Amino acid sequence: MKRDALGEAAVATREVGCGDGEVLLRVDRFALTANNVTYAAHGVDMRYWDFFPASEGFGIVPVWGFADVVESRVESVAVGARVYGYWPMASHALVTPARASPRGFIDAAAHRAGLAPVYNGYEFASPAWGDETLQCLFRPLYITSYVLDLMLQDSPVETLVLTSASSKTALGLAQLAKGRQLVVGLTSPANRAFVEATGYYDVVLDYGDVAGLAALPGTCSLVDFSGNGSVRHDVHATLGERLVESHIVGDTHWDAANLSTLPGVRPKPFFAPSVIVARVAEWGNDGFQARLTTALAAFVASTGWLRIEAIAGADAVVAAWAGLAAGRIDPALGMVARV
Repeated sequence: MKRDALGEAAVATREVGCGDGEVLLRVDRFALTANNVTYAAHGVDMRYWDFFPASEGFGIVPVWGFADVVESRVESVAVGARVYGYWPMASHALVTPARASPRGFIDAAAHRAGLAPVYNGYEFASPAWGDETLQCLFRPLYITSYVLDLMLQDSPVETLVLTSASSKTALGLAQLAKGRQLVVGLTSPANRAFVEATGYYDVVLDYGDVAGLAALPGTCSLVDFSGNGSVRHDVHATLGERLVESHIVGDTHWDAANLSTLPGVRPKPFFAPSVIVARVAEWGNDGFQARLTTALAAFVASTGWLRIEAIAGADAVVAAWAGLAAGRIDPALGMVARV
């Protein structure tokens, strides 16, 4: 993808050799969601472009999914092993496994040494996580929903406001929070009926109806998945001192102006890995994973609204990415791709 024009993508080819200590994998399937647009929008400042280096002016968008080992120069990682993790939007991936165990390994490639460790972990596929297609779509997004909910529980409010309410991460958070507080979704007029039909929100408002927030009760928190500075400004202005927390999570509206000056509380960028590290330290890795898988299973059971579409081939993936970056994707659609 062009770094300065995220909707423009091209197919590139390169020769990849597997050297000592390396493993080559065929990327079998991965999800395309608004989360990937956020990775691209923050490719520089949060270093998402650095995971899979590309030629000058371009970036390879990271994706979540499954890959199969086709060549291995590492004794503890066998050919044929199936692996879940963070891959390039590509047909193949080359990793340098370290700290291998029956559960998985980390990629210890030199260029990834200074990057967020949560993204460097790879797990061997396990049926404990359920259907692989649903894992591609929801496992990485729901982790963000889940740890957001954990963080928000530490600062309870009466009303939780979510922008880009149709995005899958917002849906996961809404499903978790409903019943604990009033959950309000802000969305486009085109997506309003879908958002209401999910049943996850107590109130759904169009972006043009932000003034309606004034009638809602008590203290409020905002979780902004849209990155739309105008909407964020309107929410801050409408809620005033009642808005006690404002969190920036995504950029589904990456092409909308993001205003630097806002009334009221100062927004905080949310970075899921830091929360995950803290919770793993508290509960242990097994404790964290057990809680997460239980919560994810409950969310997946509620997704009768989902319609899955398979995307096959590099050209089809490029076309799907262009629609996703432009915001032209049906929110009920779950795209699972293979280059």
